[in-house]
Amino acid sequence: MTTTEKIQILINNNNISAYKLSQTIGLNKTFFTDWKSGKAKPSADALSKIADYFHVSVDYLLGRTDNPNFNSELKLPDNLTPEEVVMFPVIGMIAAGYDGNVSFDPTGDEIPVPEYLLKTHNPNDYFVLQVIGNSMLPTYHNGDKVLIRKTDSVDSGTIAAVGFDTENATLKKVEYVKGENWMKLIPLNPDFPVKEIKGTDLDLCHVYGEVVCKFDNHVRGGDGGRFAEQFNSLSKEQQQTIMQLMKSMLN
Repeated sequence: MTTTEKIQILINNNNISAYKLSQTIGLNKTFFTDWKSGKAKPSADALSKIADYFHVSVDYLLGRTDNPNFNSELKLPDNLTPEEVVMFPVIGMIAAGYDGNVSFDPTGDEIPVPEYLLKTHNPNDYFVLQVIGNSMLPTYHNGDKVLIRKTDSVDSGTIAAVGFDTENATLKKVEYVKGENWMKLIPLNPDFPVKEIKGTDLDLCHVYGEVVCKFDNHVRGGDGGRFAEQFNSLSKEQQQTIMQLMKSMLN
């Protein structure tokens, strides 16, 4: 099966036109007909945007694998030295559904992150949260940890931590068209509804950051556990102060 045939199937299965897809991810409106006719060839950037939108891998589009599932789980190389790893405490939780917020309660877990993943080379630009809920299955499971890069805007098709009103936040695929007054928060699990936000409600939305990768089998105790122990030993006023500082890191 060719790349364009696979894209056509993805388009059909997701009830979207090639034109609407081009608007959403910022490609030329004739990109797909140009590819099918041989007038143009798919660029790496375009394939990456399409793969991100449909949440499949570029390798699947190119025929390098028959498994369409995008795997954002990090596999740590065995030969990393301690100097090449940055330890991140899990500073809280985020709901995969629509009825929760970002909770800044340290879990006591600690995540080893290879330094090469920190593209900005500044660990303060990143944080780790634990996913709660099942709306982002099959990619993000209840209890998975996600490394998030702080940013207040993301490209359409990105998995991000988003606050969508004054009280609630969620982990979702973000979809929008530049210049149009709407945004969709899309679960990967088809059993859960898409949330569309329009008009003035967009003023209440806030992007905390984009997901870089996930972890499920690489959690270990350590300084994160000591951090949680020390946190729990503080007074309520001291805990509230620390939680406000953590929250300010995301703004």
